[in-house]
Amino acid sequence: MKKTGLLVAVGLTSLAFLSTSWAADKHMGAKYEMKLVSLNNSGVTAEVELLRIGDKLHVELEAEGLEPGKPHPQHIHGFVGTDKNSTCPGVEADSNGDGIISVQEGAPSYGPVVLALVPFNLVSDEGELKYEAMFTLAEGDLQPLDRFSVVLHGMTIGSDYVASTPVACGEIALDAD
Repeated sequence: MKKTGLLVAVGLTSLAFLSTSWAADKHMGAKYEMKLVSLNNSGVTAEVELLRIGDKLHVELEAEGLEPGKPHPQHIHGFVGTDKNSTCPGVEADSNGDGIISVQEGAPSYGPVVLALVPFNLVSDEGELKYEAMFTLAEGDLQPLDRFSVVLHGMTIGSDYVASTPVACGEIALDAD
């Protein structure tokens, strides 16, 4: 009998914890999808799918138009501890007028890196990237998820490959399906 009482207590405690965690993000367990649009005339496009359940975040990303054989860092960007939403920069973000939105010029729109989507895999000879990973997050991280953006980086400027230059961006949105 004592074992049954203990199991019921543990089960109720677990249920209370899950209910509290679920309440922190009303869309917990929902699927988020977005299309990344080209930045800096890169021609890069991508689709991203995110699924967060509890402290796990599953990420799938497929991109094309990237430079073959190069690492293209990808991150979730945003503003932690504020009410500001992460957005993708427009051409007006190019404050020095050189025709390229640098990572520093884009940061006021999309915010700092909050999660590096590692490892940064090399892109195929066709310029395609397929990425999938599972992350364990601390309580409260990336909540609510639809206030953040995904940014892909890396392009050749002149004769130099600059891994930090943003090439595609998408604001995370709850899947309407």
